[in-house]
Amino acid sequence: MGQTGIHVPESSLHMTVVITTYSLVAKEIPTNKQEAEIPGANLSVEGTSTPLLRIAWARIILDEAHNVKNPRVQTSIAVCKLQACARWAVTGTPIQNNLLDMYSLLKFLRCSPFDEFNLWRSQVDNGSKKGGERLSILTKSLLLRRTKDQVDSTGRPLVILPQRKFQLHHLKLSEDEETVYNVFFARSRSALQSYLKRHESRGNQSGRSPNNPFNRVALEFGSEEPRHPEAADSPRSSTVHILSQLLRLRQCCCHLSLLKSALDPMELKGEGLILSLEEQLSALTLSELHDSEPSSTVSLNGTFFKMELFEDTRESTKISSLLAELEAIQRNSASQKSVIVSQWTNMLKVVALHLKKHGLTYATIDGSVNPKQRMDLVEAFNHSRGPQVMLISLLAGGVGLNLTGGNHLFLLDMHWNPSLEDQACDRIYRVGQQKDVVIHRFVCEGTVEEKILQLQEKKKDLAKQVLSGSGESVTKLTLADLRVLFGI
Repeated sequence: MGQTGIHVPESSLHMTVVITTYSLVAKEIPTNKQEAEIPGANLSVEGTSTPLLRIAWARIILDEAHNVKNPRVQTSIAVCKLQACARWAVTGTPIQNNLLDMYSLLKFLRCSPFDEFNLWRSQVDNGSKKGGERLSILTKSLLLRRTKDQVDSTGRPLVILPQRKFQLHHLKLSEDEETVYNVFFARSRSALQSYLKRHESRGNQSGRSPNNPFNRVALEFGSEEPRHPEAADSPRSSTVHILSQLLRLRQCCCHLSLLKSALDPMELKGEGLILSLEEQLSALTLSELHDSEPSSTVSLNGTFFKMELFEDTRESTKISSLLAELEAIQRNSASQKSVIVSQWTNMLKVVALHLKKHGLTYATIDGSVNPKQRMDLVEAFNHSRGPQVMLISLLAGGVGLNLTGGNHLFLLDMHWNPSLEDQACDRIYRVGQQKDVVIHRFVCEGTVEEKILQLQEKKKDLAKQVLSGSGESVTKLTLADLRVLFGI
C-alpha cells in the first residue's frame, strides 16, 4: 500500500483479504458535488480507474460502521460505491443521533427499496406510527444483535461480567461560578432569541430539518424550536456564534479556567463545528473581555470578578467532587483504579494538575499520544503497579482501548451524543474485567447539562425502540409484515 494510494502488486493478487481504512477509501474513490448534496443520489462508478471499484468483492465488512452515519460525507458515499456480493455492517451504535444514521447503513447494505432516500423519508422516517412499524420490521429482518446482558438458549449469559452500576452526581455550582454562568447564559440566550426573531417571519414555509443545529440549540435554552429550519441563506457566523457560546456554557460547568483559552480545533470537530481564524478570535474568551490594562479583576458584561476565579489552580465544583470521590475509592481499596473522561483536553490538564497536588499518580491518553505510547500506557495502567488514574479524551479514548485495570469511570462533562459516552464506558466494562464497575456522571443543577441529559435520554429511547426485539431469532417476513412495508 503506497503513501499516495493503493497499489496491488501482481505477486499479491492471490490474496483473499484486503484490510484498509475509511480515510483511504474516501481518498481513493472520487465523489462529485451532487452526490454530497443529495442523500441517496445515484452513485456513479463509470469511467473510473480506481482499483477498489474495478473489483467485485465477495464480501465487504464495515467495522465500526457508524463512521458512515452521515450519507452526505465523502466516506459514506465512497463505501456505498463499492461492488460486492455480500455486505456486512458491524457496529455497537447503529443509531447515534437520529434515524438518518440508520438510512446510511441501509444505503450501504442496498436494502431496496428503502435505500432510496425519498422513499425512506416518505415511508419510514416520517414520524408516523406506520413508519415506526416499517422500521421495526426492517430492523428485525436485518440485524443480529448481541448485548452483554443476553443469555443463550440454556439461560446462561453470553458474556460473564461482574456487576455494573451508574451513579449520577447532582452538583450545585458555587455562588461565583453560578454568577459567571448566568452572565454567559444571558448573552447566549439573547443571541438565540435574536436569531429566532429574524427568521420567524418565514414561519411555516417548510418542514423541519433534522440536520439544523438550531433545533437542538433552541431546546437547550427552553425556547420554542425554530419554525424555519433551513439556515442556508443566513450568515454562517450566526450559527457558529450561538453554538460556540453554548459550548462555553458547558465549559463553565466544569472549570472557569477553560474560558481563558481559545476553542481547540479538535474539540470543535467533536461538536461538528469548523471555525475560521476570524470566528475563533471572535468566540467568547476572557482575553477579549479584559480591561485595557492588566488587572486582578475581569469584567463580564459590566460584572466584575476576581481573576483568581479563572485560574486552573482553583478547585471548581466538579474538581472538588471528583477529588472527594477518588479519595473515598482509595480509602476503601488501594487496588481500585479510575478512568476519567472529558471531551476537552484542557480540562484533562486541569484535572492532572489537581491529581498531582493530591499525590495521585496518573497517565493521559489524548490525540497527541502515538499508538506505541498508547499501548505502553494501557499496559502499565492495567498492571497492579501502574498509575492509579487514567485520563482519556472522549474522542481519542472512546474506542480501541482496553482499560480493565480500572473499575471506576468518571464522565466529567456532557456530550450531545450519548453513544460516545457509552463507548467510553465500555473501556472498563468488557471481557477481562474482574471487579464490579461504577460509572460516575457529574451534572450541574440548573444548567444546560440537565437539558443535555434529557436530550441524551430521548436519543437512547429512540435507539431502544428501533433495536428492541432484534436479539430474537427472526425467520421469514410474514404477509402482514410485507403489507406494512409496502403500505398495502
